[in-house]
Amino acid sequence: MNKEQFLRELNTKLKYLPETDRNDAIRFYDEYISEMELSDEEDVTTKLGTPKEVASDIISQCTQKHIDNEKEQKTVKGGATTIWLVILGILSLPLSLPLAIFALTLIFVFIVLFLVMIVVAFAGAIAIPYALFVHGVAQKIFTLGYGLVSLGGGILMAYALLAVLKKIFRAMTKKKRVRSIYE
Repeated sequence: MNKEQFLRELNTKLKYLPETDRNDAIRFYDEYISEMELSDEEDVTTKLGTPKEVASDIISQCTQKHIDNEKEQKTVKGGATTIWLVILGILSLPLSLPLAIFALTLIFVFIVLFLVMIVVAFAGAIAIPYALFVHGVAQKIFTLGYGLVSLGGGILMAYALLAVLKKIFRAMTKKKRVRSIYE
């Protein structure tokens, strides 16, 4: 395969590259083959490889070049974005800090309420067998009733708290449909 055939086939293999990259590659290989001082009939593929192999090398180099360029652009944008996020974070502290404290307090209150409900249910569970050991029928009935009410109330309150927490969580994570002004 002579120089002209090689360059023509290489050009067809590089048809999906951007025109500037393709022209640069063809120009480079044209000069490179000219500098090798081959005769017109001498086979170029023995020195360079097939046009398909050369094209795959060129495509991989161009792809890597474009990836590196995109990374550089993202790094520059990423640095500026980070600075703006820090500035916005500092400026939003007067609003976000009280909201964060409120959210943490609310979480703490729910945890304490849940623990109180578990303790009430546990106290009721202990009071039921204790009713067997107290003296007098009235005290036994009172202790048994207290135990049953505490156990049932604790379980019921824990169930209610879990239902409320589930509704709050669903309301917070629910995706709201954004309505257009044209609707």
